[in-house]
Amino acid sequence: MKKFTTLLLALSFMFISIRIYADEHRFNRRFDPIIIQGSALAPFIGYNISDLRLYKIVLKDGTHTVQPIPFQIDEQDAYGNWLFNYDRHGNPIPLKRTSLAPQDELVFMSKDAGIKLIDNITDLHRDKIIEIELTDPVDNAHAYVYLAFFKDDPPPLSPVKYVRYDPVKDRVYGKFYTMGFSKEVPISYDYFAVPESEGGKDINIFDRFKMRLDVSTYLFNFRRNEDDFKSRLVGYIQGPVRAIRRVANSMDIILGIQSPSVLSDSIYYYDYFQFPTIVNIPIDLQRLYIVKKARLVTSTDFNQNAIGMYFYNSNNPGGFRITGKMSPAQEHLNMSPYDWAVVSGPQGVWMNRVVMAKNIPFTKNLYFMDDETRRDPPENDPGQIANTGYDFGNLMKSKKGIYTFTSYIYVPVGYTPGDEVPWLNIIDHPVTDVIYYNNKQVVPVQFTLKEH
Repeated sequence: MKKFTTLLLALSFMFISIRIYADEHRFNRRFDPIIIQGSALAPFIGYNISDLRLYKIVLKDGTHTVQPIPFQIDEQDAYGNWLFNYDRHGNPIPLKRTSLAPQDELVFMSKDAGIKLIDNITDLHRDKIIEIELTDPVDNAHAYVYLAFFKDDPPPLSPVKYVRYDPVKDRVYGKFYTMGFSKEVPISYDYFAVPESEGGKDINIFDRFKMRLDVSTYLFNFRRNEDDFKSRLVGYIQGPVRAIRRVANSMDIILGIQSPSVLSDSIYYYDYFQFPTIVNIPIDLQRLYIVKKARLVTSTDFNQNAIGMYFYNSNNPGGFRITGKMSPAQEHLNMSPYDWAVVSGPQGVWMNRVVMAKNIPFTKNLYFMDDETRRDPPENDPGQIANTGYDFGNLMKSKKGIYTFTSYIYVPVGYTPGDEVPWLNIIDHPVTDVIYYNNKQVVPVQFTLKEH
């Protein structure tokens, strides 16, 4: 502790005379997670992870200070598999490796970055400091964080924790939301609330996430929905910045016969979460001439608590009120392929975006139904209230196999039209990073993951 106190005093005196870089633009990326692969942190590969700390530098009332910021390093094995630190019961799992490896990931939030030091940053902690420069490609604004290694007596970590996963309730608690999965149908989430502290009413506005596959042939019909999946928690990673939940999913093919399990990882930050949607096409539709049509709809059905909220999407940005009764405006919605959708009101806000690989032969038309009298079983709350999602076309071009695309659920609290832009930028214009060590740009370590 004496060494640490001496270090802080030295840093405090040094910052009095340090010059700060002034950006032409203010860095304003508030919602983006920053993920940096261990290979980019070459000078620290092999260092003990528990001896690393992440800092930002702030200027307030003419005083420069160093502040620890929340971060985590999520480890992967040589095959690229996550090393989970909790089992499905919530019991801690000791990690087999404690040192930074090229395949690991450093994670922190862009909003926690600070200003730049102009003087030689190695003076901050000799030769054991890495500067990470962040750039917003929209306006070329910059921000900085500093990853430091402490051989002895590392200082305390930031006490801030942005997200928490409860494996017993199967719920995730982020700053902007609480979401949870169905006990009866664990592949489907059926709880979503925005807390009062973030402008919501802390009430559940979801019925459930729905996934409906319908294949019609001249001989038989093949229908599957979320109830036909079996899902079990495998393990999870819990850190201060994000949680990663791994489940094994299988589908009932016929007569109780289950397909092989497919592992999927959903990731949760303080302001949004993402999860893969997995579609298992059990037959090669291209080669079956008896197939007449094939349709897949994935959607989020809201419940009675959502009445009075407003719906917007990229093709219908003007929005309209959700009433549980289809209005003429709703009957004439633009149902063509779209990019994003928002349901917003005093109850909270939910924004969805689905990103698909280029080789997936689906188109993603709008599916929307706001009719509380129109049943759509299986469901928890009978009827459809702002049942919003994607009606995937071109399924007739699909071959037998497993198709995965990623769904992003953002929480743009206090939404008004136009507020979707910074959330879209997370993917469309991602923050870039450059790593410096001893004032020289770091050359990433080259590595190859092993094959199973």
